[in-house]
Amino acid sequence: MMQERPTPLTSYLPKDIFFNPDRALQEDLEGAREELATFLKWLDHVPEDRFHLPVAPGKWSPAEFADHLAKGNWLFTRRLLEHQPGQPLEHVGYGAVFPDGRVVAHAGMEPTPGRDREALMADLRASAAALEEAMHGYREAGRMDEVCVPHQYFGPLTARETMQLAMVHYQRHLNQLQQA
Repeated sequence: MMQERPTPLTSYLPKDIFFNPDRALQEDLEGAREELATFLKWLDHVPEDRFHLPVAPGKWSPAEFADHLAKGNWLFTRRLLEHQPGQPLEHVGYGAVFPDGRVVAHAGMEPTPGRDREALMADLRASAAALEEAMHGYREAGRMDEVCVPHQYFGPLTARETMQLAMVHYQRHLNQLQQA
């Protein structure tokens, strides 16, 4: 069987897929907390014998989805903390999409297989708290609408857009897991 290769994108996807400019930061922070809690509750109920099994051929396991989400939070947080006002963003290129619509994980967010459930859940909580703390720093500095995070699929993001993307990221992957 021939392995299907992803097709590199040549432009960014529209941000309106996830971003609503009418939402307040507090709504996004609360929404992210709720979505994370829902994801963690679901993850905690996955039977041990299925925790590390791919949910379908070519897909990740529940543990890998959780690791991917934590790595995403850590990556967003690192980029927020590293970005200095007025400095150009790192160029991260464009993402790629498989013929069935799956996207290739953003560089640095590829999951590590085999991680322990409790360690993953603790990492998800810690990474979400770090991201929220970085958002509070941006809000206090009046930098919420500053372009500060490069992204392979949506291009340069503001802090506000980054927070909404993180919130929607939990939803997207939980929906994928629940449908599998």
